[in-house]
Formats: sequence, C-alpha cells, structure tokens
Amino acid sequence: MERFSFNTSVSQFMITINELAAINCRKKAIWEPIVILICPYAPHIAEELWQYLGNTNSVVDACFPVYEESYLIESTKVYPVAVNGKPRIELEFPLDAEQSLIETSVLSNDVIQKWMEGKPAKKVIFVKGKMINIVV
Repeated sequence: MERFSFNTSVSQFMITINELAAINCRKKAIWEPIVILICPYAPHIAEELWQYLGNTNSVVDACFPVYEESYLIESTKVYPVAVNGKPRIELEFPLDAEQSLIETSVLSNDVIQKWMEGKPAKKVIFVKGKMINIVV
C-alpha cells in the first residue's frame, strides 16, 4: 500500500482466493482476516462479505491482522531442471539440501533419464536457489 502497488495487491488477493476456493475452504477463521485486508481496496464488497460471515459490526471496526514473519519463511524451493540448457522438469528440494543429494536425486529421476538417453552426465551445474542444468 505504501508504494501504491494496488494492482499487485489485488492480484495477490485473487491468487489467494482462487487457491482457497480450489481446496473448498469454508473456515471463518481464514476468511475473516482476508476480508479485513481487502477492505482498503474494495470497502463495499468487504463490508458485504463481512456481514455474510455473520458479523454484526462493521469491517472497518475490526482489528487488522498481526504480521507473522514465520509464515513467510519457506523451507523448500522448486528448481527448474534443464538437460543441455532446455528445461525439462521442475523438482522441489529443501533449501538446506546438500548439492550432492540434489545431484543424485536429479540424475535418478525418470524424466531426466529419458532426456539423457542413457548417456552419462558430463557436468551438473547447480545454482543454489535458481536452477539445475545437466550437460550430456
């Protein structure tokens, strides 16, 4: 909000709501904070949703959710894996995984084996937090 990135914020709200709808979430404890956060961007629909959730007071009077940094810390990373520079698959690994463990896991993957066509890997390029490339 401080940077006036309203389109970005609304886009993230849409992504969140679509993901919650995909898992058929109906928990009031999850939806209430989202409605409170939407209020500065769309106050009229937020007020209607607030009433729909069974609240009798106004959404404007509700307390803003507390920021919890622990919810934003990620423990895994999805790496794009390429064979000879062409992306073939995405694999997820823990952020603290050793390079040797990641290389072993990638080289034993069935999809990667198919693209290597039985040839040995000349080099495995691993850029932590970015990508994995196998040179055949």
